[in-house]
Amino acid sequence: MNLYRPIYHFLPEKNWMNDPNGLLYFNEEYHLFYQYNPDADHWDTMHWGHAKSKDLVHWEHLPIGLHPSLELGELHCYSGCAVNDDGVPTILYTSVGEGERSAADGPEQWLATSRDGMASWEKHPDNPVLTLEAHGGMTIKDWRDPFVWKEGNIWYMAVGGIHEGKGCALVYRSSNLLQWQFLNKLCEGTEGIWECPNFFKLGDKHVLVYSPGGQVKYLTGTWKADYTFTPEISGALDANGFEGFYAPNSMIGPDGRRLMWGWIPEADRREFKGNAGWAGIQSIPRVLSLGADHTLRMEPAAELQMLRRNGIQLDEKRIVSAEEPLPIRGRALEFTAEFQLESDTPAFGIKLLRSPNGEEETVLTFDPANGTVSIDRTRSSLADEPNKSIVSGELDFASESDVKLHLFLDHSVLEVFVNAELCLTARIYPTLASGDGVSLFAADPKGVTMRTFKGWEMASIWE
Repeated sequence: MNLYRPIYHFLPEKNWMNDPNGLLYFNEEYHLFYQYNPDADHWDTMHWGHAKSKDLVHWEHLPIGLHPSLELGELHCYSGCAVNDDGVPTILYTSVGEGERSAADGPEQWLATSRDGMASWEKHPDNPVLTLEAHGGMTIKDWRDPFVWKEGNIWYMAVGGIHEGKGCALVYRSSNLLQWQFLNKLCEGTEGIWECPNFFKLGDKHVLVYSPGGQVKYLTGTWKADYTFTPEISGALDANGFEGFYAPNSMIGPDGRRLMWGWIPEADRREFKGNAGWAGIQSIPRVLSLGADHTLRMEPAAELQMLRRNGIQLDEKRIVSAEEPLPIRGRALEFTAEFQLESDTPAFGIKLLRSPNGEEETVLTFDPANGTVSIDRTRSSLADEPNKSIVSGELDFASESDVKLHLFLDHSVLEVFVNAELCLTARIYPTLASGDGVSLFAADPKGVTMRTFKGWEMASIWE
């Protein structure tokens, strides 16, 4: 039994994977590209891996989509996007070499197309389609990760970068995807870099998502006639930083939903060798929407329900002890639960991957008094190497009457959704094969009322 390799999160058969790229629905299939090193389980020589799915859940590995064109001075095919240009699948990505073509000083935006249903790709002979010269006298560093969309007959592109020491997103337009005009600096922040910008409309607002080398941020606001974006609301896509959920990318599904995947890195394993030979997974697909207050809402895609097996359902009860074992065990599980909040509700939560004597366990805790939700990994592994820090996010319990939990455990990854407004993602590396227990707890005998609880074992997406 492999204690660490997920069975219902996407990952390649071996070697290194990072950012999701080129998300596209084409010919009734979902396509996922991703940053990939085909030669080792560490970052280097970036290619575009490729997979497809008919149902958003079960995936088929395909041949590598993009290879670096070494003969043209290209060493890496960095992140980007894919669009449907009147029936022609088209990739736009950042091409990187060395020296004057380095990632910091000389990246270029390149284009590739497919004429055989996305089985193979041809880079355009006129590449690059956009260079740093488009900015005139502006000096932009680390310019990368194009995100393209269409409004009417006009294509728009957002690209991340650094201007005068500040992370920013810049915006361009084109009528044909080949000739681009720089429009403006879309938005900038205080961080040192912005990577993988996504810019899209939800409801009556626009949303800008960016990855600043740490916690992934979002802004909702107004896109103005001068092509600048004015933020009105800000937040985080995930409570964890680079180690948990990073460089997300999104697409419009055939039903109009905004779907997003994020890279879940392997950084927290550090020198741990239990899962050597592969590194990095993709998150489960998240569905994005806007709340009435224009904050971002995030929920797991409903299609994942087809993986549920051997479900349990518990009646309402009061949780009053430090250990209330549940009649379900495993390393690939999904839970939904609802807890009633009262004025004096103590800390409460759920223990996962618990060994019989408690030597190993990962603890999800809701703490109304301190306004936090946390994943405590202090005892998640008997191995010394993995990161065992606590991942914590803030939640305004005072404004909630109930806490709604949706949790996904898949061997070495834990994804938690709380009230569709807070997400926490963490990697865990337990060593004991016997550690598959699950229990609820309350930190004080005053307890908490569990209104509902449902749980399922989860099947593999490769079956």
